Amino acid sequence: MRRKIKPGQLLVTSYGIVGLLGTLLLMLPVSSAQSSPTGFLQAWFTAVSALTVTGLTVVPTNTHWSLFGQAVILVLMQIGGLGLMVLTTLFLILLGMRIQLGHRILTAQDRNYYSFTGVLGLVRDVVLLTLAIEGAGMVLMALLLPDVWGEGRLKGLFFVLFHAVSAFNGAGFDLTGQSLGPYRGYIGLNLLFAGMIILGSLGYVVLQELIVLRRWKRPSLHSRLVLWVTGMITLAGTAFYFLTEYHRNLDDLPLAGKIVESLFQTVTRTAGFTTVPVPAWNEAFTFLMILMMLIGASPGSVGGGIKTTTFGTIVLAVLAIARGKREVVVFEREIAPESVSKAFTVVVIAFILVSFSTLTLMVSEKLPLLPVLFEVVSAMATVGLSMGITQQLSVFGQFLITLLMFVGRIGVLSLVILLAEKEYRSIRYMKEEILIG
Repeated sequence: MRRKIKPGQLLVTSYGIVGLLGTLLLMLPVSSAQSSPTGFLQAWFTAVSALTVTGLTVVPTNTHWSLFGQAVILVLMQIGGLGLMVLTTLFLILLGMRIQLGHRILTAQDRNYYSFTGVLGLVRDVVLLTLAIEGAGMVLMALLLPDVWGEGRLKGLFFVLFHAVSAFNGAGFDLTGQSLGPYRGYIGLNLLFAGMIILGSLGYVVLQELIVLRRWKRPSLHSRLVLWVTGMITLAGTAFYFLTEYHRNLDDLPLAGKIVESLFQTVTRTAGFTTVPVPAWNEAFTFLMILMMLIGASPGSVGGGIKTTTFGTIVLAVLAIARGKREVVVFEREIAPESVSKAFTVVVIAFILVSFSTLTLMVSEKLPLLPVLFEVVSAMATVGLSMGITQQLSVFGQFLITLLMFVGRIGVLSLVILLAEKEYRSIRYMKEEILIG
């Protein structure tokens, strides 16, 4: 009997195939600046990092890859940001073909959309919003970046295009070799990058409501929760960095520069750009960044993590339980019990995955806890920040980090649901209480 492939399994397989194609392209001699073939593991790690819009690298992007190789990375970042099924749907629409129900379901799963009935409108808005925001970002970067045209118009244009795509999609890839370190103190440029990163992390559903539908007065509960949690995390992280680094990393900046850099270091929790090397951060903020990276971006966005709505739901559920209430209520709306259960499931699975991966890498790589935990969370949350151990990892370590990036792009709960077999059970057992706490 032939086993039917589930839509979710097809989605995971499709991303795997695209990642493999990207790997093969990066292995070509023309992709290397030295015109020599790149090893499979290095090419695969880079391709998956770009496709999952993570940004972790085992070779310098600016010196190892040729213009062709960097263009391959750029395309993979755009595919990963838009979503493979969104691009496929767009091509089918342009060809005038009918979009079947199964394909709509795949697209909804790929973008973490709650309904497949409005998928075609979402695809249109996703593409238009992406092109508009990236285009505006390119223009502003061209105006704000110093000496961007110093090596010619073609290289200058590619430079701003590469970083606009990388910023909005939260990829964190750069062509400077020092992330945004060379532009530290450029307040306008840092605010531009921070703005694009935030827009990318909110999710297309939120952007669709606020920009396309212009529902500022009464957005959905999802959008309000996303904006509330994102705002609180950004405010808390900015204040914490400002206070703990005021006389350290921020000491040489004016007050406005201190505030902008504090904001930028917090916002980059979903992107991977940085103006100050991660090892230079104080240990307290480094630990806070691990927590903020683990929370990650919002559902339907370009980022990973457990998601802002999951974190918000968990906090609200715990507060409701502490007050003796059964319903989880926010903004005069009750969150569905199924959503609360999913939120707790995501957190437990993420905790197990992070713990197991951290222990495994600590044993296999013989590295201390903090750098390994930071690397694992950064990979699973598709952030791309590192304490400098990525290039030190063994073949096994790089392989494990690559798998974590892939899991982060698909989504922790989504991957489990999509790959799991549905159990049909007619027998029910007696219920019995157990002691909790």
